[in-house]
Amino acid sequence: FQTILYLLFFLLGGLLWSPKSAPMIQLFSGMTMSNNAKNAKKMQCQILEPMLVWNAMAAHHSQFVWYRRLSVLFSRYTYINDLRKLSIDAPSEGEEDDSASLPPPLVTIAEEDSMPPFLLTNTQMTALREIILPIGLHHRPWKRIYSLVRDGDSFEGFRKKLEDWNDRLYHSTTSSSAGGGGGGDDRSSTILVVKTTNGEMIGGFADGSIVPLASDSVRSASKSCLFKFHSKKEDGNDNDNGDGDDDGSTVDVYGKQTIPSSSKRIVFDATRRILAFGGGIDDGNGGTTDEGFGLCLNDGFARGTTAHCAAFQNEPLVSEKDGVFAVVDVEVWGFVFGQF
Repeated sequence: FQTILYLLFFLLGGLLWSPKSAPMIQLFSGMTMSNNAKNAKKMQCQILEPMLVWNAMAAHHSQFVWYRRLSVLFSRYTYINDLRKLSIDAPSEGEEDDSASLPPPLVTIAEEDSMPPFLLTNTQMTALREIILPIGLHHRPWKRIYSLVRDGDSFEGFRKKLEDWNDRLYHSTTSSSAGGGGGGDDRSSTILVVKTTNGEMIGGFADGSIVPLASDSVRSASKSCLFKFHSKKEDGNDNDNGDGDDDGSTVDVYGKQTIPSSSKRIVFDATRRILAFGGGIDDGNGGTTDEGFGLCLNDGFARGTTAHCAAFQNEPLVSEKDGVFAVVDVEVWGFVFGQF
């Protein structure tokens, strides 16, 4: 059958081709221009099993309409492909090639103009991506799942938002067979961001959903971490490029390196209205060395606390001495997989 396909292809190609043929004719022709054949930098490769092309396209059943079937049958590229040698200028000695290390552009799913602005700037998102996100999430668009200002302070409403997100996420990745694209369970990873009344920006990265997928209110979070943003002035650097702007993109991360004896936990209790990052290190006497949660939100996101947490190796994330802070806004971010 493949021999018949070859004969039919070259017969039609020979009839259609002429020296004055347009490039589109050449695309569906078994012949090539003679000057290309003499080009030493170009090599033609014959596909020995053109039925593989048909089977590959047939796997996308909804897309394999009649004109694509004709294209696969008569397209030159089903039978012969051209390889052209490219000359790439290597960087000169002592000159570094920075193009390979450039991060991909960060993409956020846009919302309506009437929605409140994002807490995080693009610069801050980029800083978080480069420091705390697994490599499998670097190319994924960011989606704001929950906003305190936009969605209200109901804990039940918060849980429903996160549960709906989980349902859509796993349904879309399963139905589109895209679930393995981000490295296992990276697809359910989330970022919690909190802005305090003092203007401080703190939060945590969860290597899974903040709201447990099961009925348990506490779950392990071995790859999770806490973070806080601080300004250049806090670093003793008042240089702001002359525009008076301080983007607050410097970020401190706590708990990225897991301690073998630690037990990181994320607690979500809708009854007590608590969302917390905590855990501890065994002190040898059946207890832990923690002073409290590394980050805890309660009272319907009205206030929160932060304390030294041995599992995350963090100091209190805010400047208040007692670690208690009032909340201005809260956001939860997820990463888009499949079709949304």
